Amino acid sequence: GALWMCIVLNPHCKLEQKSSWLKQLKKWNSVDVCPWEDGNHGNELPNLTNALPQGANANQENLGQCKSLEYQHLPAHKFLEEGESYLTLAVEVALIGLGQQRIMPDGLYAQEKVCRNEEQLISKLQEIELDDTLVKIFRKQAVFLLEGGPYSGLGEVIHRESVPMHTFAKYLFTSLLPHDAELAYKTALRAMRLLVLESTAPSGDLSRPHHIASVVPNRYPRWFTLSHIESQQCELASTMLTAAKGDVRRLETVLESIQKNIHSSSHIFKLAQDAFKIATLMDSLPDITLLKVSLELGLQVFLS
Repeated sequence: GALWMCIVLNPHCKLEQKSSWLKQLKKWNSVDVCPWEDGNHGNELPNLTNALPQGANANQENLGQCKSLEYQHLPAHKFLEEGESYLTLAVEVALIGLGQQRIMPDGLYAQEKVCRNEEQLISKLQEIELDDTLVKIFRKQAVFLLEGGPYSGLGEVIHRESVPMHTFAKYLFTSLLPHDAELAYKTALRAMRLLVLESTAPSGDLSRPHHIASVVPNRYPRWFTLSHIESQQCELASTMLTAAKGDVRRLETVLESIQKNIHSSSHIFKLAQDAFKIATLMDSLPDITLLKVSLELGLQVFLS
């Protein structure tokens, strides 16, 4: 209503523009929630995700209806370096955006939107088959994020109320693992932290200017999506446990990370169960180290 009043009272708004706005407002009014924000109604109106494939395939619209969208490297001849394409740039921008440090917003709706948008963007990235060119981009961005300082969600020091990187790190881990296991584990282990449940940020070099931003009073902000975030943290830990089977050093490192960063007894118990199941698969001999991990996690729950 307020928007329509602004349109009606605007002396520069032409009659055909008012008619167009009225039609659009009626369309918005036909849905129960704001279509620009709700993922269930996002396809009813124009958006960037839909506009890009439509623009690229405008001359093959009928043919495109019968085929699923395929991602290809389209060369961009101007202003780009050798080997770059629209696909590589799109993937790189997505990785940069997902890895940026950002403060968790206030309110249930805004926090749910943060989680939903992250998951939707990652699902788009998962549709793309990684080749050597894209793997190089993943490696480069993972290193940049680990060394990115206060601007990176995977930096050494982050704000206590920064949006956790568990979901994004799990995607990075599974993507990098076949190509660079050391970098994959380093990225995932860095992302395991959940400082919002800590009394203060971890100690470090207080002389570093950006460290001051991460030291805040002992208070627990209202994170309505905390249960979902802790579940994603547990999923990341379980993924690392599965991948580390047979590697004593990495299993011990993952165990230490779980004991340090996961605070939910139910999630620790679930990880103990996962470790036991992975260690006793029928097609192989029991993994003694994984069984020890399962035992230690179980004892931690029992003693807590």
